[in-house]
Amino acid sequence: MIQVSELSYSTDDGIKVLEDIHLHVDQGQSAYLVGPASSGKTLLLGLLGAIVPPQKGQILVHGRNVARLSRDRALELRRRIGFLPQAFAPLPRTVFDNLLFKLRVLGEDREEADEKALLALETVGLIRERGTYAEDLPPVERIQLGLALALCNSPLLLLLDEPFEGLDPDEQETIGTLLSKIRDGRATLVVATRGPIPRSAIADRTFSLREGRVSPT
Repeated sequence: MIQVSELSYSTDDGIKVLEDIHLHVDQGQSAYLVGPASSGKTLLLGLLGAIVPPQKGQILVHGRNVARLSRDRALELRRRIGFLPQAFAPLPRTVFDNLLFKLRVLGEDREEADEKALLALETVGLIRERGTYAEDLPPVERIQLGLALALCNSPLLLLLDEPFEGLDPDEQETIGTLLSKIRDGRATLVVATRGPIPRSAIADRTFSLREGRVSPT
């Protein structure tokens, strides 16, 4: 699913953020990228998701060379990737309407959008909260909603940025269990976190990102 080689990235001021990154994740695997704040985890997810164009090196996602994609092809790839941003903030709508809005924007008709939204909510355990305003959800259920949004259009790949942030240990274990369930459904996940990884989370591969370099752990 993901093959990264010789990837480097510098700021406009010439400061190296990522240097000579090599990374491999197979389809259906769950990979955890662990590193401190400001270590480049969010940037690396943006590169994998074709949101940030690469400067040097090669990124293959599902057989597509991200650096060589046209603007339209990059947009097409981004539509096939589920993304949970750090400090995710839902729309000021109900839980169900958050999903429905995304699916309709992606071109789904109302009936199919309804079915996909309900399936995603069932998967993450929020089906009973579908009529709740998203802003009223507690932190752990907001993360569950963010995961439902990432999942609802059956993506090729899930990129999750700090899904455990701001949660207490029990809530982190809840999200870890949910990510393991999603992984068991044959989804491919790349999860960026400061760590530690909850015991309930299945990690097929674990990488450390420090001082701009990735190493397997």
